[in-house]
Amino acid sequence: MRTGAKLARPEWADRIERLREKLQLNQAALARLLHVSPMAVSRWERAVNEPEAGYYIQMGTLAGEPDCWYFWQRAGLPSTDLMRSLRKLGGARTGSKPASSASETESSLHPVPVLDATASTSDRGDNEPNLEHLQTVGTIVLPSGWVQNHLAIKCLRVEGEGMYPVLPGGSIVGVDLSQFDRTRLYGQIVLLWHKDHGLKIHRLQKAGETEVLLSDAQGQIPVFALDRNWRLLGKVIWWLTRPKSLSQISL
Repeated sequence: MRTGAKLARPEWADRIERLREKLQLNQAALARLLHVSPMAVSRWERAVNEPEAGYYIQMGTLAGEPDCWYFWQRAGLPSTDLMRSLRKLGGARTGSKPASSASETESSLHPVPVLDATASTSDRGDNEPNLEHLQTVGTIVLPSGWVQNHLAIKCLRVEGEGMYPVLPGGSIVGVDLSQFDRTRLYGQIVLLWHKDHGLKIHRLQKAGETEVLLSDAQGQIPVFALDRNWRLLGKVIWWLTRPKSLSQISL
């Protein structure tokens, strides 16, 4: 071996870096999803330290098929245990489908937690900035195309008519907590928190050198000018809305 030649990184370090790049995240963003420091992610990618099994499991969930199997097996989980866990995660299903058909159905659906929290589009929302620690009160099962970053997506309720008619009060929104870079979210609907206003949902925009939160309802633009007291939690990627009166629907 030549003097000064670099030792090749182990495969696990290379896989972690490739996963991060696939998710289009920097080290700080991946660290936030996994609840570790950015330095920890840096050490993993440089093969200074190897992640514990729990972090490999979370990375497998983020990776999706087929890469998930590498991370989960790296965590030391046998394939039989993994399949059992995935079936439980997908929830019980009735019917006597062939094994291959049932497996395809489970892999195309993902459960997303509904948190015990409410964000407002007009008045004050719940004062809960740390969504990761909130209690889950329900689950929504969605197609895999709706939940690309499965671990990063949380659901919560919406109150107020500040975003009507785009996002009416009473809706349930899905928020991708991995998307919190303001410069990439101008024009998008986002979830934020402020100690005086609680959880808020508005459209983020830039007016000159100032970042503002807009309301889609007439006569309420702009709502707030952002300062350092606002914390951007994530991007609202979809929402589910129930008609106010079911009698309005003609069958």
